[in-house]
Amino acid sequence: MKTKFFYLLLVVFISLKLSAQNDNQILLVKEAAAAKAMYYLDLIPVGSENNYGFGSRSDFSKIQIGEAYQTYYVSVRDNQLEFFSGNEWRVPVSVDGTYQTLLTVRITQGKAEVVGLGGSVLARKIQEFETLIPDKTNERVIIRNTYTDQYFLTANFTALCGQSRGNGFIEINTASLQPVYELKEGMLVKTSIAGFYRETMNLVNLEKDTK
Repeated sequence: MKTKFFYLLLVVFISLKLSAQNDNQILLVKEAAAAKAMYYLDLIPVGSENNYGFGSRSDFSKIQIGEAYQTYYVSVRDNQLEFFSGNEWRVPVSVDGTYQTLLTVRITQGKAEVVGLGGSVLARKIQEFETLIPDKTNERVIIRNTYTDQYFLTANFTALCGQSRGNGFIEINTASLQPVYELKEGMLVKTSIAGFYRETMNLVNLEKDTK
């Protein structure tokens, strides 16, 4: 009984430690985004503001920095699909409550740095997801599937994850009932994680056969 209680305490301790580490990373990301937002906005060519989601340059003085979304990528190893973190976050930039664009922030050796600005369509799809699925368990994770060239969101990323495989790679739990939502222009497309996995692996195997 004492052994079981010890392991329970150990699991709780590790969970709290990981949560604290994640909170610290998010704080670093938001601080970097707030510090560099105007610098990157000023790089937008005069007359091209609409290409970045803004009506005019006067909007720049009204921006607000939103909550950061960590980006997880999809990888194939040993003929199995996995998630892995690229230490990359997307931070919405809003004007009057509407997401206009995204700042891309990376953490390298404990330091957060803004590396890009753009993605007005993706920013507005993220806000649409938040409006339609205001689930309190939303962990603010974007899944980037480079094999199908798609972005996905889910209300509970943890439910999609299986065991850690080391070096940042995570097994995908295809038995999970938690859906994913493709951020497709015009609509949110809901699919199962099993369907997501199957579609991606079919494409990966097709590419192998054509080589």
